[in-house]
Amino acid sequence: MGMPFETRPGHFAEPKMADQEVVDYVSALAAAKAAHVEAFPGELLLAADTIVEMDARILGKPADDEEARQTLCALRGKPHHVYTALNLHDVSSGETLRTVCKTTVFMREWHSEEQSAYLYKGTYRDKAGGYAIQDDDFHPVERIEGCYANVMGLPLCHLYRLFEQKGLPLPEDLPEACQNHIRTSCDYYPTILQNAEWQGISG
Repeated sequence: MGMPFETRPGHFAEPKMADQEVVDYVSALAAAKAAHVEAFPGELLLAADTIVEMDARILGKPADDEEARQTLCALRGKPHHVYTALNLHDVSSGETLRTVCKTTVFMREWHSEEQSAYLYKGTYRDKAGGYAIQDDDFHPVERIEGCYANVMGLPLCHLYRLFEQKGLPLPEDLPEACQNHIRTSCDYYPTILQNAEWQGISG
């Protein structure tokens, strides 16, 4: 998006999902991340969290090869949902803008040999659901409904709208830049960028 930024680590124990909706849970995770990162007046703090949900069950980041194998076996050939919550906090004013993006992902059928090779690489680590949609070798996804960048962990059109609400300078070629980065075409962005009634959640 052409905006300067820096990343800062934050460490906290992620709470388990209690008796709450998926959207509320992922929003709480993003807010918790923001609360555990040092920030200073004059800064804008962006925190995000991505979760995978299938059949009302949260599929987190696999702890080891066996958990990754079980997760991928559960996902193979079936649809699931990916949610990313964005939390944009103005440190000086205390204002926070929030939004959640949802994408439905349809996984392809793959052979056990492909899965074993993917697990051997270890790239499942630190990925919700144990997979990366952009993996050129494994390419586990057959098709999606919604935002591709959301499945990667940062839905740029939703972030654009939060920046717009905040009155920040915006790039004119975001759809083109995003599609160049994800190396695929997108027909979803007008749903967000051209929706006059779209709004994030203030708090």
